[in-house]
Amino acid sequence: MNSRDEIARPDGRKDPAVDRIGRRWPAYAGVVPWALLVLGIVMDLATPKEVSGGPLIVLACVASGVIMSFRATLGLVLVAFVAELLTGFWESGTAGAQQFVDLAYVVVAGALGLDLNRLVVRYGRRMTEVRTVAESVQLALLPEPPLRLAGYDIAASYRAAQTEARIGGDLYAVHDSPWGLRVFIGDVRGKGMGAVSTVALLLGAFREAAEDVPTLEALGARLDRRLAREAPGLGEELRTEGFTTAVLAEFPHGGELVRLLNFGHPGPYLVAGGHVRGLDAEVPNLPLGMSGFGQEVSPHEEFAFPPGSSLLFVTDGVTESRDPQGVFFDPVRGLEGLSCASARAAVNGLLTRVDAWTGGISTDDRAVLAVAH
Repeated sequence: MNSRDEIARPDGRKDPAVDRIGRRWPAYAGVVPWALLVLGIVMDLATPKEVSGGPLIVLACVASGVIMSFRATLGLVLVAFVAELLTGFWESGTAGAQQFVDLAYVVVAGALGLDLNRLVVRYGRRMTEVRTVAESVQLALLPEPPLRLAGYDIAASYRAAQTEARIGGDLYAVHDSPWGLRVFIGDVRGKGMGAVSTVALLLGAFREAAEDVPTLEALGARLDRRLAREAPGLGEELRTEGFTTAVLAEFPHGGELVRLLNFGHPGPYLVAGGHVRGLDAEVPNLPLGMSGFGQEVSPHEEFAFPPGSSLLFVTDGVTESRDPQGVFFDPVRGLEGLSCASARAAVNGLLTRVDAWTGGISTDDRAVLAVAH
């Protein structure tokens, strides 16, 4: 799976299983209007005059406009009109007032179905434009990380919960600094343009500071100050209640360890030899943007990162995923036996297991970044 499959199809083609407003219809959906039409005709022919299949025929005309293409809808409406005309003559041998009423119903329902089809197509085009803009913004904010950097294998994936917008408040970045490979993953509180602005602000600040400051503590302080300084321009909600949970990581050049500094974010997961270990902070710091509470920043922690292992950074869209019974996904148990052949294999394996746990339902953004030694 391409790491950007969640955001845009790399071949640019439209998925034939996706309808004009972006929802995935079941395979049988296109048959439903025709089945209703046939059932209505059968009812007209096989039952007494007092029992009419007209409502089913009318429903078929309207449903076809939402589900089928314009040509298919027009074809069904014409078939429905001819069928209603012929069944009327079959039953009575002559045109009566009731037949004219039934034909009028079909004409009105057909016109409504065709108009609905036109509106759905127009809405689909607008949604396509919105998605195109959102995808461009998302790709600009979170570009595909290099496959190899500073001797490490890297892969990332982003899935927005709101598929219509395809953009959210999760973020990640990697940078090869003089002190080693540095990783930043976070989750901005809130949604909308305020969250997007915060993502852009923090990513820019990280890429600048990661090259200049020698320690993770100094890097975190720089990000916190930048967020506090720019918060008034990010909207009222972010100014008064905005914060960002984050994890900063540093992989020293030539070393077999990782340094972690946690700001109220889910800790990463070390996968080695099929076993999983959560690297949670003993004393996590307050999220970025909450330095006004006066808590001193706890020092970073160091963990072994031997060759053949992978470190998976996630946002709470992964750790708070639930199954249909409401049970949270536990990465430590859920990732046992996960392949670490590459960072991409680790990311794909994690997403596959989360999807299996939730049944493919997502209520929050999910960002995953893997670094493999």
